[in-house]
Amino acid sequence: MDYRRLTRQHYKLEMLLGLGRSSQVYLARAPDGTKVALKVPRREVRTDRALTERFAQEVALSLTLNHANLVRGLSGRPEGEGAFLALEYFEEGTLEDRLKKGPLSREVALDCLSQVAQALIYLHDRGIIHQDVKPSNIFIDGMLFKLGDFGVAKTRENPKPLERAGSPFYMAPELFLGEPATPASDAYSFGVMAFELLVGKRPFVGETLEEITHAHLHKLPPPTNLPPHLDRIVRNLLAKDPAIRATPKAFLQIVQGNPQAEASPDPGKSSPESKPPKSKGLFGLFRKK
Repeated sequence: MDYRRLTRQHYKLEMLLGLGRSSQVYLARAPDGTKVALKVPRREVRTDRALTERFAQEVALSLTLNHANLVRGLSGRPEGEGAFLALEYFEEGTLEDRLKKGPLSREVALDCLSQVAQALIYLHDRGIIHQDVKPSNIFIDGMLFKLGDFGVAKTRENPKPLERAGSPFYMAPELFLGEPATPASDAYSFGVMAFELLVGKRPFVGETLEEITHAHLHKLPPPTNLPPHLDRIVRNLLAKDPAIRATPKAFLQIVQGNPQAEASPDPGKSSPESKPPKSKGLFGLFRKK
């Protein structure tokens, strides 16, 4: 059926799946019985112009982007009382859900990361920065892994940063310092996730935001037992300086057997003190601009 013609009233709500700061997500059914994840902006969002515009952008991106490793939007209305976004529903949940059951095998982890890398390459080629790459935004359908949630995405048309965009455990050092998000910021988040999937733990941890921030800014990732080529590319993705940071494309080339992609400098060697770029002030991102 032509889902794009459907309005919110066409979907039958079954249960609440999640409640976020700006929206709630329901399990719903389309008229043909297909299960969907129905995202509805919270009432208070409709009176906040900035958040209303962000939701409208999320609807537009979800309905226009077309890649096998991106969550597909089915129908939506960007604004008004009937605003909504219907998305693919994944019975298997997210990568975060899967990791709670135990670590992935290296083969599955590399397959997952390769698919996410392809999604990021597609987005970056179109001037889109996801800004929230993490396991809870990776959805699973068998052996297919899809990047979703464009709620804080940054585009050429809407480059303004959001307050608290991203998740601290996965945020690039420069973002803690108030610098703007770039494709390199996504690459770092991807690198954190790559380390987590391949090593079995996050590279940087802390009990407080201050401890997490300090780790991202000043600490090197711990040693791993990964094969040298994987260890190097993951560390290059985690370079403190975005100017020397590896890319998802380089990671994909390494996994596919192209050693030339290892040309990026090892951040632990090229920058012994592992200094991030100079910035406008600590926690700059956590203030509105």
